[in-house]
Amino acid sequence: MGGAASFLPLLALPFSLFFGVGEKHCGSGRFAQHETDQRVRELDAIVHTARQEAEEARRRANDAESISRTAQAEAALSRRRAETAERARRAADETRRNAQRRQEELARAVDEAEGALRRAEEERLAIERRWFEGVRPECRPSDQDVARMRARYGYSPNFVHLAVVGSAGAGKSSFINAVRGLSNNDPIAARTGIVETTNTVTRYPDPRPNSQIIWFDVPGAGTPNVPDWQYFNDMGLYIFDCIIILINNRVLDSDLAIISACEQFSTVEALIVRSKSDQHINNMVQDRMPRGFDPLDPDVDEETRSRVLRIRSKERRRFIDETRQNVRMNLEGRNLAPRNVYIICKDAVLAAMSNSRSSKTIDEVDLQNDVRACVRRRLQSGR
Repeated sequence: MGGAASFLPLLALPFSLFFGVGEKHCGSGRFAQHETDQRVRELDAIVHTARQEAEEARRRANDAESISRTAQAEAALSRRRAETAERARRAADETRRNAQRRQEELARAVDEAEGALRRAEEERLAIERRWFEGVRPECRPSDQDVARMRARYGYSPNFVHLAVVGSAGAGKSSFINAVRGLSNNDPIAARTGIVETTNTVTRYPDPRPNSQIIWFDVPGAGTPNVPDWQYFNDMGLYIFDCIIILINNRVLDSDLAIISACEQFSTVEALIVRSKSDQHINNMVQDRMPRGFDPLDPDVDEETRSRVLRIRSKERRRFIDETRQNVRMNLEGRNLAPRNVYIICKDAVLAAMSNSRSSKTIDEVDLQNDVRACVRRRLQSGR
């Protein structure tokens, strides 16, 4: 027991030591475990943090990718919009060019239409002018027209037919009486008056012995019954051998129309005669004298009479010059050939027909000689 008792402490010692050592190792293990657990926890935390960061990075990457896709979509949309805008711009430019071309085409069409309209208007005016001047376009007399008019006026190849034409009141009837050697009061004289007294073409044989002239008094041109544009053809003036155009105060368009028409017929001669010269000169002298002056007053003193004669000579010269200039300018204005104008009065014509002189004479003798020459040419031609 004692031994056992003494052994027991010995046995106890190692156990104590064992357990002591075990506890020590146990404590170290727990510490290491703790550290390990701590390390594990730290690693878990790191892993967790890393995972969170990775998740955040993934989200960011997703967000970035989404933003990129959005940007790409927006860029694509912008490109499409830009392309659409470019196409729209090109289309607008093309539309503008087309509109400009169309506008230019329309402007050319308008110009062409206006040009055609102007040409048509000019042609219309030219036609009206030709009508107005006496011969209607494409309406020259046919052989039947000539035969009809010759029958109507009693045309004879053995005579010379002279027509006296002019505006109403130009003094045609008085002129025909004078060139036939008749006064207006003669029983066989043509009827005269202030207004137009001839309504139809009237035939007046020359009463002088062996005369081969027949005079015709033609109604005045430009009257409501005989418009200018149809005057020459409708009156059958193309059948006459000579036409004497009597003018009064001024050359009328109807006078020029007849002259122009005569130029289109080689068989028709035309003479321009300014009638009533004495009346016009007297009026010009009266305008230069004091108001109330009477040139027929028998009590006029010699000084006044001399003054009147000087004024008359001056006004006579002025009247002649102005008449010739006026006729020349009117002929040039219508591109008609230059022609002489015979300035006459009835009394001086009567004097010339009786081979006497008159203080009023201007061109009466020249007219008489040229009419005789026209008659000779006509009779010699035998047409």
